[in-house]
Amino acid sequence: MKTLKVFKYVGFALLGVGFVIVVIFAVQALWNWLIPGLFNGPVITFWQTAGLFILSKILLTGIAPGPQHRHSRESWYWRKKCRDRYMQAAAAEQEALSPENNA
Repeated sequence: MKTLKVFKYVGFALLGVGFVIVVIFAVQALWNWLIPGLFNGPVITFWQTAGLFILSKILLTGIAPGPQHRHSRESWYWRKKCRDRYMQAAAAEQEALSPENNA
């Protein structure tokens, strides 16, 4: 039973590595198809594409895994503050529209 789990993890690892290689080749093909023709840029190799891919990942998403910034204390604080203001405004509007105030 344990060998099946090992094979499963090895299989997922191989699929992951294969997916990354396919993505790098796709980025390389797009770069070599578009950039030299449009901007007279260089034709790049597989390893240059892998480095460019990793650099863009670091610059655009950061190094830390996962969306850790979404659930910080500050975001919950501001979400609660906005919800409280909305509820106060809705209550004030409801009070202004009530038939007792119009009479």
